[in-house]
Amino acid sequence: MSKNPNSDVPDELKIEALLRNFSPRPSPRFHRKMQYAPWVKMTPVGRIKLFTSKIPARIWFVGMMALLIIVALISLSFFPSVRAIARQIYYSFISAASNQIDIQVILSNPGDLFHFSDPGNFRLSIEEVEELSGFVINEISRLPEELVLVGARYDRSYNAVTILYLGDNYKLFLTQRPVGSGEDVFSIGSSAEVDMVKIGKYQGEYVVGGWKAISIQPISTDSTPGYQASISAIWDSSLPQYTLRWQDDDLRYELRTLGEGSLSQEELITLANELK
Repeated sequence: MSKNPNSDVPDELKIEALLRNFSPRPSPRFHRKMQYAPWVKMTPVGRIKLFTSKIPARIWFVGMMALLIIVALISLSFFPSVRAIARQIYYSFISAASNQIDIQVILSNPGDLFHFSDPGNFRLSIEEVEELSGFVINEISRLPEELVLVGARYDRSYNAVTILYLGDNYKLFLTQRPVGSGEDVFSIGSSAEVDMVKIGKYQGEYVVGGWKAISIQPISTDSTPGYQASISAIWDSSLPQYTLRWQDDDLRYELRTLGEGSLSQEELITLANELK
């Protein structure tokens, strides 16, 4: 717009200045009428604020759903039956139907049944079991003063390596094997209690007690090589056996102690966190 030659007519800059200073002010009568307008009665102010923007409403909805899920999970954890089902879905301790079982085993000779934990069965070095198993073996980086490394053994059927440490009046076994190397389910009695624990960022399970043989009957057969026996055993929660099991991305681990002077749950968890 160009300047008007008539000096009585304001130029465009003056018009813009006048418009900026113009601010309408409704009268009180206008405000009273607006209070009773139909659209004000039909639409609550809170509802207008909530749904004027889709993004805040979506965030609010997702947050509420997450809160409800967390509350539901916490509530379910108080029911023993739900805890037991969740635990069995998660990992390896599977409860037997009762506190007594009958199993059949095949051994190369009868003495294997009673001398598995004998130090004479752990004659291999860490380097030797690594070569046999084909995976890197983790050891306890810092041993308690009373523990001494004895040696290791290799179980070809499970591709598992077990290391034996001797204490003053107990034994500590560290077993590890790759995930997927055969089924290795640790059975426990129906009355056994399982504690869920944390080992670093992983979840583990801790059990006190073990199966105690009450009768062993040899089975005579010509079709099966080796020594075959039928064992009846009962679950004894007072047995000085303490087992901690967990799994990381690649390996399954077990720390098990035998003996009256065995390490506590906290001490076993500490050792588990120091595997290297």
